[in-house]
Amino acid sequence: MTSDTPAQPPSRRRKKTWSPGRLLRKGLMGIAERVDFIALLKRINRSAPGRPWLDLFQSKAPLEGPRQEEIIERAVELTLAQLDAQGDHADPREVRAHAEAISCRYDPEAHLEAAAAICTVMSHLFEQADPRQPFVSADQRELAHLDLLQQYRRQGLGVVFLCNHSSHVDEFIADVVFQSRFLGLPLFAAGTNMMAIKSLAKLLLNGAYTVQRRGAGKAYLATLYNYCRALSDTGQHQGIFLEAWHGGARSRDGSLRYPRRLVTLRGALDVEGDVVVQPVAISYAAVPEDLSLAARQGGMCWLRGLGLLRSLAYSLLHPKSGLWRSARGLYGRAYCTLPRPRLLSELRELHAQDDAGGLSLDEFTALTAIKDIARAKKVMASQLVARGLMRARRARRAPSSGQEGQPAPRPGLVDAVAQELEGLKEYHQATFGQAPDLEDLINERPLKEVVADGLATLRRRAVLKSLGKDDLGLPRVRSEAGLAYYATHGDRRLYSPQAKENLVVVGAGDWGFALAHLVGSRILEEKRYLNASLTLFDPRPEVAADMGINRNPPGRFEDHRLPKNVFVTSDPPSAFKKATEVVLAAPPEQFAAQVRTLLEESQQGLNLMVATNAFEPLGGKLCFQVARDLAQELGRQDVAVYVLGGPLFCEDLVKPRQAAGVLAGPAENLAQLADLFQWPPISVTTSPDPVGVQLAWILAQVYSLWGGYLMRLGRILGAAQVGHYMALASAEAIALATALGGQAQTFSAASPAWTASFAALGLSGPVQELGRKLGKESRKAKDLPALAKKLCQQEAEAGRKVRAHQELRLAFAAARQKGLDLPILNEAHATLWGPGARAGNDGSV
Repeated sequence: MTSDTPAQPPSRRRKKTWSPGRLLRKGLMGIAERVDFIALLKRINRSAPGRPWLDLFQSKAPLEGPRQEEIIERAVELTLAQLDAQGDHADPREVRAHAEAISCRYDPEAHLEAAAAICTVMSHLFEQADPRQPFVSADQRELAHLDLLQQYRRQGLGVVFLCNHSSHVDEFIADVVFQSRFLGLPLFAAGTNMMAIKSLAKLLLNGAYTVQRRGAGKAYLATLYNYCRALSDTGQHQGIFLEAWHGGARSRDGSLRYPRRLVTLRGALDVEGDVVVQPVAISYAAVPEDLSLAARQGGMCWLRGLGLLRSLAYSLLHPKSGLWRSARGLYGRAYCTLPRPRLLSELRELHAQDDAGGLSLDEFTALTAIKDIARAKKVMASQLVARGLMRARRARRAPSSGQEGQPAPRPGLVDAVAQELEGLKEYHQATFGQAPDLEDLINERPLKEVVADGLATLRRRAVLKSLGKDDLGLPRVRSEAGLAYYATHGDRRLYSPQAKENLVVVGAGDWGFALAHLVGSRILEEKRYLNASLTLFDPRPEVAADMGINRNPPGRFEDHRLPKNVFVTSDPPSAFKKATEVVLAAPPEQFAAQVRTLLEESQQGLNLMVATNAFEPLGGKLCFQVARDLAQELGRQDVAVYVLGGPLFCEDLVKPRQAAGVLAGPAENLAQLADLFQWPPISVTTSPDPVGVQLAWILAQVYSLWGGYLMRLGRILGAAQVGHYMALASAEAIALATALGGQAQTFSAASPAWTASFAALGLSGPVQELGRKLGKESRKAKDLPALAKKLCQQEAEAGRKVRAHQELRLAFAAARQKGLDLPILNEAHATLWGPGARAGNDGSV
């Protein structure tokens, strides 16, 4: 802690706890400091399992490795040129020191020994279809594009390997595939924390360069950028973990993430010539550190599956190699797939043709690669069974829907796995235009055997309990987080960068587009939202697909595009599974269905902001009430419901123009959520009254419509009569609001929710204009209600959806249900809907 950093108060200090995992880690680090790892590698390579690998690599020696001095010289040259061009003075000695600190420490002898030993160890710890062809299937379909990659390499092109990141052993699995097929030694970035054990650092730095993750200055970042640039520029190879987890960390919940911008990738692609971009998809039946990532269970999970009795037996029979023998196939099966490589020149052409939101070249390249990884990543039996078990548990917990009082059928685990498999195939076909790559076990064995294999893996990893069934008649779950982790590993959807900041806007109409445009622009501007993501969801696949490509809706906003950080989908799990904040802009007719869908799909607490300010037509409730009641019905105590109201118009949010809205709801998180919409000249105030704020906007439309009608007839003349009408309308609004659970102060003269909305709608705009048109036509119209419906339809066809006429009917129904006699509302309803019209509880006439 630096001297200017205040110490935490004693009550806030975290006490250091000593878990078995912490003690094990500390002990292992102490032992590792005393190990000569090069000598250990030589011992492995001269053992019976290691000798064939050593002979193979010695026959090809010297192996291709990084040209260290050439990289450093080119990096220094490029960095000094860049800083000079920017007008920044740089000391060449400082830049060289940075380049040497970043650089690998390549040793050809250590490379050869490490290549043989890593192939020996990794092919032993994981089950292999062919021990001499590790981490591929028997038919080697994972390497279908290997010839093209080797062709590019023979042309002297550098390769940028872009990988997903699930485990610390990702790099070693990839290296086994690269080394066993003599694809060269790519350099991966490693944090300085990985170099804490000096004896191990000497080994790691053969295939890694060091990255200072925090506190890096401008000169250092420029040097890092140009070090990666120099690798590509000199035709050498590098590996980058692509996903968006903070600091290059491993996936903590098993999800694939939209890639974030990386200094390393931007540098690697900043070359005048060509470079090869090779995605790498790594798949695991069992991730070695699974529960330490998903459930923070410590380092002991690395040893799960060894089996105490088995290890003791082997040790007694083979004192020197007992532990090695018991670790055979410890982590099950794993695969490394190389999708089709792409030249940077090809990606430049695609990027130039792409109109999807103005992504930079490195963003476009990263997104293309992560999609290729999602397409190619193999589906494992453990993942499929985890998904099936979660489906079966949901189905058995659902309310009974059997006929004639009989309980509904209880789906078996095998049936649930079959349904998941079918759904996975449908998703891959619809999304990627091809079938998913299922591991051979799933393709070749009966489904019951696949389920048995998956259950055995999950039990071995302490995700499931070894014996017994739960009260649902299904295998007993030991770690809920672990089950969700493996289920998500089987999911090929792309999720947003951080699970704590997943924002979703529901509805791709003009209002939803405007809100997504505002929030997307807002979070692009603030560093605090650097890792936030934004998804625009619409249930219509054709609409979502079109907006995802064109980035704009048809009609009045066709010249405006979604910000580049907005991703569009029609797939509910992709949108809602990890959502933390949802803005609902769905049409009232679809509102209840959309709320139910998102609540059923979401797997964590969320803040639900209702921006659909209307009565729900079928039930006659406010949309806020619909969302609140559905959350209660589904037992979602972790959902907080808010209302976004006030005089906010689509044009104001998109252009943008000065406007002020109101966010209403529980005090907790209210100010933080309001900040999402604070983007000058747009401002948002807060209120504790969601019912009042939503009803204020609805009734402002209703009374503005009727006010425009009365003005056109000459029944309201002059400022005094306007003021009198507003006072009477306010009194009726207060009566209805308090009857529905709102607060009277929301309708005070100082309230932006009511006064600003009433003024904005009543002074001008389509609502007031519709009222005036009705007044003008009323004297010669034989059927005024029919005329009102006709004019509303014309407004909708012209792109101006005025709901005031429909909200008048629903507001009248709500007032009648509460036993209220509101003269203005009664007269307006009788005139514009007909004297015989009687709205029922569902708003029907």
